[in-house]
Amino acid sequence: MTRLASLGLSGSGSSARNLPTNVRLDPSRTGREAEALDSNLRRLVIGQDEAIDQIVNIYQMQQTGLNPPGRPVGNFLFLGPTGTGKTRIVEAMAESLVGSPRAVVKIDCAEFQHSHEIAKLIGSPPGYLGHRETHPLLSQETINQHHTDRVKLSFILFDEIEKASDSLWNLLLGILDKATLTLGDNRKVDFSRAMIFMTSNLGASEMSSLLQPKLGFGLRRTDAVNPDALDEKTTEKISRSGVEAARKKFTPEFMNRLDKVVVFQPLGEKHPRPTARSFSSVRTRPRNSCFRKGSTPSTAPGT
Repeated sequence: MTRLASLGLSGSGSSARNLPTNVRLDPSRTGREAEALDSNLRRLVIGQDEAIDQIVNIYQMQQTGLNPPGRPVGNFLFLGPTGTGKTRIVEAMAESLVGSPRAVVKIDCAEFQHSHEIAKLIGSPPGYLGHRETHPLLSQETINQHHTDRVKLSFILFDEIEKASDSLWNLLLGILDKATLTLGDNRKVDFSRAMIFMTSNLGASEMSSLLQPKLGFGLRRTDAVNPDALDEKTTEKISRSGVEAARKKFTPEFMNRLDKVVVFQPLGEKHPRPTARSFSSVRTRPRNSCFRKGSTPSTAPGT
């Protein structure tokens, strides 16, 4: 993993700009805040080291002020089968940096399969029905609502991006390239302090066929590949199948605007499901939280 750091550098971009010109950066060192993020992500998400490395790398660049100006902090496309932690890792990052997994602005792309549904994201233009009643989901107030004094980052998640209409993909081109979105009432939204995440199941069937081949005479159950014992060659094949499926689906303009394309590897029996830890907080909730204060399950309303 390539990490940008020098002399314990962990502050804002101004710290990096004030460094003496004769100081040589040490790529083997990581800032304190990036190290804390790396540790938290590895605690919350299991078995996806490559994805964690890429996220921490981009975050370290933002901390040192080395990310390209006029673009989002990072543009990620996460590929892989369902249940490998693609959504969970975004929530874990928000939880680690701003204290709440709900800080993620999640867009379910299955709800935007038709062009006219884009109005829910940017609002209706003047003269159209519902212009004043439609509140855009991607307004500046919405994406900045979880900023803190220490961390001014937004987390935007487009879930199952392959299900969206072409209109949403075209909308994303401007966001991924110029970090700018124009709403229906001509207001500008700035995404230069946002990390854009997109998830997709593209290539999942090809990955499954690599792990569990279904063709051939005399095929035995033992011929299936154990995810716990994936070698480097099989892992490379899985990653290549995911990237090739994405390139077939999306245009070159879209793919070229991505900073990182990460293929999440299938989890084996030795890996607890990454979402399992997200339910650990349930044990700490009061058992009678669903009941009226002072009441017992036997006397709760409706019983």
